[in-house]
Amino acid sequence: MLAGCSSTPVQPVLVTETPTIGLVFPENTIQPSQTPAAPTATPTLEPVSGLTLWQVNVRNGPGISFPLLGQINKDQPVLISGVDASGEWFAIIYPSGSQELGWVTAQFIQAQDIGKLPVLGLVTLPNGAPAPQAHLTQKLNVRSGPGSNYDPLGILPKDSLVWLIGRNPSASWLMIAYPAAAVGKGWIVANFVQTEDVLALPVVDASGEIIVETSSSQATSIISTPSPNLVPAYQDGDSADQPAVHVSFSPLGIQSFTYSNDVSSPVGDAEDWIEIRPYSSQPGKKASLLASLGCTGNGFITVEIWQGDQMLKDWGSLSCGTNNSQILVDGGSNYLVHLGIEGTSDFRYVWYRFTVINNP
Repeated sequence: MLAGCSSTPVQPVLVTETPTIGLVFPENTIQPSQTPAAPTATPTLEPVSGLTLWQVNVRNGPGISFPLLGQINKDQPVLISGVDASGEWFAIIYPSGSQELGWVTAQFIQAQDIGKLPVLGLVTLPNGAPAPQAHLTQKLNVRSGPGSNYDPLGILPKDSLVWLIGRNPSASWLMIAYPAAAVGKGWIVANFVQTEDVLALPVVDASGEIIVETSSSQATSIISTPSPNLVPAYQDGDSADQPAVHVSFSPLGIQSFTYSNDVSSPVGDAEDWIEIRPYSSQPGKKASLLASLGCTGNGFITVEIWQGDQMLKDWGSLSCGTNNSQILVDGGSNYLVHLGIEGTSDFRYVWYRFTVINNP
């Protein structure tokens, strides 16, 4: 049974871990100089038999950030000795791997009795609680600290799964377990991360030291009250000419979009620009958008919609706390959404989450 795994595999062009969703590894992925350590655990004495349903990559750990060890062709038998905490990766007996183990995506392995498998490589928070998982909706840089001015550590493709272990005070940057880095962790911007209860993560500094231990019930009060932990919003450099992101809605593609960031005044970044392109269900009919804006902080956000160099007057209104406000605009046209914090002489800070649904 191990004959198909013990031979030295040929390494042609890399196949993706999830070809059904069209994931492609970026050619300019930054390769770390250090080899990340795979989770250490003793395999179960009774591994589970499995069969590959697809040609799969074998990696040194449960994630695409781990080095590639080789490949196994379709319809090959494997012995599964463990599963990662997400259930997305199987540890298989693989003589070329660390401790004779390799990791493959579980989606393309046919197996039974996987409930008896031990959980390997569990990621926990500093307080011992299991770290929450998150899903990336866009390819993201991983950096050594919470800001684009920090050194890049690597790139994670779209649809990657990551473990969240902390956040900065504004929750605009999230610390993740990142075994490709020498310290085993890195930072990603929160704008394109899908998860739950981000504000319950512990607040940490750039090195990962805890500043504030938070919970779901504490998170809102910690952020909404100005304190020495709050810092001005980072100047991310977006503008009407260079919006932070462009989203094209389509009936067969993106139909909803969420963007989160922070703004502050009179110091820090006071505004953000987002470009959207709605679609309508019928030619000549207005596109119907449902917009929501959630805010946390001690300030207020104003929202404007621009088409070219003209600010729209009768599109409606949107403010903090508004859910599913209808906006009617022309389908197939580009619009700029401008979110700015109302300025005062006192320091004001707002972390917001802006959601738009293109309603057919």
